[in-house]
Amino acid sequence: MPANVSIIIPAKNSEKYLGKCIESVLAQKYTDWELLVVNDHSSDGTVSIAKSYAENDERIRILECAKSGVSCARNTGLENALGNYICFLDSDDRMSQDYLLFMTRLAEETSADIIQCSFYYEYENGKLLTNKEAVSAEYSGHESIMNAYFSGMIGKINLASWGKLYRSGLLDGIRFDEGLTVQEDAFFTFRCCMKAEKVVCAKEPFYYYYQNPDSVMNRPFDGSKMQYFTVLEREADELTVDKNIRILILKRKLITSLDLTGEIIRTSSGFDHLQRLRDISLDTYDVIRKFEKDEGVSVAGIKTRFKVFVLTKKPGAYRKILERLYKVRKTG
Repeated sequence: MPANVSIIIPAKNSEKYLGKCIESVLAQKYTDWELLVVNDHSSDGTVSIAKSYAENDERIRILECAKSGVSCARNTGLENALGNYICFLDSDDRMSQDYLLFMTRLAEETSADIIQCSFYYEYENGKLLTNKEAVSAEYSGHESIMNAYFSGMIGKINLASWGKLYRSGLLDGIRFDEGLTVQEDAFFTFRCCMKAEKVVCAKEPFYYYYQNPDSVMNRPFDGSKMQYFTVLEREADELTVDKNIRILILKRKLITSLDLTGEIIRTSSGFDHLQRLRDISLDTYDVIRKFEKDEGVSVAGIKTRFKVFVLTKKPGAYRKILERLYKVRKTG
């Protein structure tokens, strides 16, 4: 009989972390699972490590993805998963021993399509920080779910595919976009939320999100991160909800453009994208300001308004201000 939960680990050159990751699965109090380790053309000892565990536990399978990329690896896992529920685990992350027990119980109690728990940020020195934006809540219906997904930069329903348990039937026809090199998680989660009838979130942290200094998110700025806006535009195109949720998308777009501008300054890379980011920031802010005036509400926060003010009135000083700000952060 197939296992109740399929756990999918995409693994590329993960020999440094994979053992600890798999050990966290083996330590689960809930045991009705299968583990699919999907090798993404690794050139180190990743496969050997995975095989050493598979040889001792028949619940572990090793798969190879045909093309390169984390999206292809996750899709390969989805095509081969047999469980009633699906969850994703990145190869440098880990689960607490209560993760599956908590998530499956909550799924059975609520009959939700998606269950989400909170997580710890785990650093190289062992330091743990709790995700302070986590909430315990239940969202039912399209508009409620979309509002939760687009709330803030991370969202009450956060953008990541990990830290969630999906009812397998929900994922019929949904796969990761293999054309995206960043934000593939966000677009996958968005499409799942578009289809879901109920999403349940828990503020308890049972997932350890490792802050890998070599990850895509921590590399110097490059043009691939402009795909953030491609994803936001595609999400807006697929939505059929009221203007209040659309303005949340624009707010996320504005903050993203300002954050990426700051990232360019911080990493001293990608300066050829500054003008494009400035145009996106100012054009988006104009739309938000019109909405605020028409509706008599405030959408953009004080820090965001200040950044836009400097970007508008003193564009030449914007870089110097940010450079000084980051210098203060580094030395403060």
